[in-house]
Amino acid sequence: MVNAGSILEDDDQRGLAHVVEHMAFDGTAHFKKQELVNYLESVGMRFGPDLNAYTSFDETVYMLQIPTDTPSIVEKSFEILEDWAHAISFDDDQIDKERNVVIEEWRIGRGAGARMRDKQFPLLFKNSRYAERLPIGEKSILDNFRHETLRRFYRTWYRPDLMAVIAVGDFDRTRIEELIRRHFSNVELPHRPEIRRFYPVPDHDETLFAIATDSEATLSTVGINYLKEVEAETTEAAYRRSIVEALYNGMLNERLAELTKRGDPPFLFASSSKGNLVRTKGAYSIEVGVKDNGILRGIGAALTEAQRVRLFGFTQPELDRRKKEFRRIIEQAYNERDKTESDNFAAELIRHYLEREPIPGIAYEFELYKKYLPTVTLPEVNRLAAQWMSDRNRVILVNAPRKAGTITPAPEEIRAAFDSVARKQLRPYIDTLSTSALLSAEPAAGTVVEEKELSAIGVTEWRLSNGVKVIMKPTDFKNDEILFTAYSPGGSSLVPDSEYIPAITAASVVEEGGLDGYDAITLQKMLAGKLVSVSPYIAELEEGFSGSGTPQDLETMFQLIYLYVTAPRTDSTAFLAYKSRIKGYLENRSSRPESAFEDTIEVTLSQYHPRRQPWTEKLFEKLNLGSSFAVYRDRFADVGDFTFLFVGAFKPGGIRPLVLRYLASLPSIHRNEHWRDVGVRPPKGVIEKSVRKGIEPKSRVQLIFNGPFVWSRENRYALNSLTNALSITLREILREEKGGTYGVSVNGSVSHDPISQYSITIGFGCAPERVQELVRSALAEIERSKRTGFDEKTVLKVKETQRRERETSLKQNNFWLQNLKFYYQNGEDPASILRYDSLVERLTSSMLGRAARDFFNRDNYVKVVLDPRE
Repeated sequence: MVNAGSILEDDDQRGLAHVVEHMAFDGTAHFKKQELVNYLESVGMRFGPDLNAYTSFDETVYMLQIPTDTPSIVEKSFEILEDWAHAISFDDDQIDKERNVVIEEWRIGRGAGARMRDKQFPLLFKNSRYAERLPIGEKSILDNFRHETLRRFYRTWYRPDLMAVIAVGDFDRTRIEELIRRHFSNVELPHRPEIRRFYPVPDHDETLFAIATDSEATLSTVGINYLKEVEAETTEAAYRRSIVEALYNGMLNERLAELTKRGDPPFLFASSSKGNLVRTKGAYSIEVGVKDNGILRGIGAALTEAQRVRLFGFTQPELDRRKKEFRRIIEQAYNERDKTESDNFAAELIRHYLEREPIPGIAYEFELYKKYLPTVTLPEVNRLAAQWMSDRNRVILVNAPRKAGTITPAPEEIRAAFDSVARKQLRPYIDTLSTSALLSAEPAAGTVVEEKELSAIGVTEWRLSNGVKVIMKPTDFKNDEILFTAYSPGGSSLVPDSEYIPAITAASVVEEGGLDGYDAITLQKMLAGKLVSVSPYIAELEEGFSGSGTPQDLETMFQLIYLYVTAPRTDSTAFLAYKSRIKGYLENRSSRPESAFEDTIEVTLSQYHPRRQPWTEKLFEKLNLGSSFAVYRDRFADVGDFTFLFVGAFKPGGIRPLVLRYLASLPSIHRNEHWRDVGVRPPKGVIEKSVRKGIEPKSRVQLIFNGPFVWSRENRYALNSLTNALSITLREILREEKGGTYGVSVNGSVSHDPISQYSITIGFGCAPERVQELVRSALAEIERSKRTGFDEKTVLKVKETQRRERETSLKQNNFWLQNLKFYYQNGEDPASILRYDSLVERLTSSMLGRAARDFFNRDNYVKVVLDPRE
């Protein structure tokens, strides 16, 4: 970590703190130009997920994730860290190449949000240096800065008194301490170091309004910010205060969420939060998103709930529920204390160094929660409304679409909304409670009629008396986590095109309605303190469930599954609210240039199939509560062909009673269903389309290759390896050599049903004038790979990355859940999961060349380009 960011830049350096961060990957004392990235890729690390950095207002942080089982890799990594600290090369040619990459990163970030932010930050950070020191910088400076100006920032601020090194992982502490001392004790402090100043955000008595509109904005939002001093968190009293504050925000957010369930909700979303904006200023904020012309109504509704709390406070049941939630969350963190990921610890240590956040450890924090949570009272929580909300230090940010028929309120109208709320005669909040059990009667249990063990992968299979198949893999990867999924063939494919929209929204409509005799709001309150989630879904070829729970809440998870099958609930009010919210999000969707780009790709690849229409307000009118509910009941009427998969902290014997009671009792009518091929097919030949939309001088490109796929494990692996290799070479060519783009994505996918086919998508953003040049370079690299494959270094990078990723994936519950589902659903041997290394061992350059010839057909691809409008 470097405790220096863009806030410390001189006027001629705006954006150069970020450029320095980029240059760290472009040559150091021990790694010339691209050698650093090449080395880390060669040991299995990926540029981005495992090798990355970020620059903010106040700090710059460099992150390496490396394997610790090879001492030479660990030592080399500390050499990299040392080079970053004081030995970045700043070669002239590399500076100019990277200058272009940073400009492309700046370009990606431009759009309606950035333009409105540019208008608002000078008021949010009025009279503060933060208003004019965005980390991305100013394009005029990025275009023209002198090399020496960049080096000056590095010399001034990269120094040992502003640096720290964090190491977390599976290693010998003594050895790592020795490496840190060896590599960093000789980093010299300048003779007269510049003072590292911390820049304040001045207070102000008046309310400031920053109202910005934009023709490409997709949503009206309001941020009511009450600026506060940053509070120290170094004492137990401060820790207790943070608990009280979190309770307040949690309860108010529940009330705000309830308002979105009304038939005509006053806002699409609203939230209450408190945190730090920058290192020297925090804020209590109320954020609201509304439909067109709904700003004043949304502000009024959110402020009314805050005023209701101010006048009458929260209720004791609300506080009790929120305390239960907090207790369970901290308990889970404590239970997972020996299974916490290294990056979570690293993030906490970063905050400790930069912001002085205490790090007593989860065991200590758990004891603090047990000590202080029971002592928190309603009066002290209720007092926060008056303490946090005042006229002083208030900044109101308004964003809205600029279009005919949309009116953005003036500051005096917003002030009037505040005054109106203050004068309202309000009534206390009425809490809707239920003391009933989730299930009114326990279902009659079924039986297990067939059992099978797959000892090689630790999987148990059961066939239940109603036909349900249950796949179980107990693990010790997490102490307090159980994941599940379920699927059944059919999905929305079995409904006619006229019912397609009700079908794809059916699961959401049911979730909005609640279960059995409980609406969604009451159901949520009944589940307070339960760490459990269950969600139904209806996809094109299947329907099913996904969810999670803890061993303690496992029965609740099974009960929810049972109720979603046997007792879904319609709620016309909740449906109208859902419909209103969807409409609000769609109102201005087409204003966003990227939406037109994405829609063009979708309809082109599906040849304008009616089931691939972009979401529009006209299409939205097809939502229908009765039709959705009918589709849902039909899709879940027969559970006899369902397969349930469970992975996590359980034993088959331990969950057997729950499986028999809640799954084996589900209805089964033996329909013997199968999905239907609805006829969506990609186009043949070369299709090129240009989308002209947008104000900013930026373009996006997608090249999509697709075709029939010979289904096999080997071919799937070949396609995946090809996209891995091409990701590396296209990044090297388009970003590193040409400086034409910030990043290139190469993604491949295959589908077995309804037909076996593959798709490879190459995407990048760039300046409009460079589109054709970069497309030619990408296609030339594809042709080269077809002729000669990939060089041995690239092949080794791909293989080592695959080995490292599989090594960690095998210890993750979600990996096993998704892979088991894939193998069972496609009728393949799930034990193949453990035979992946044999595929990696056999990978060669010639195999990748053959895959390139198989999957890149220059006579059959789609090219779509988004350019700014003329």
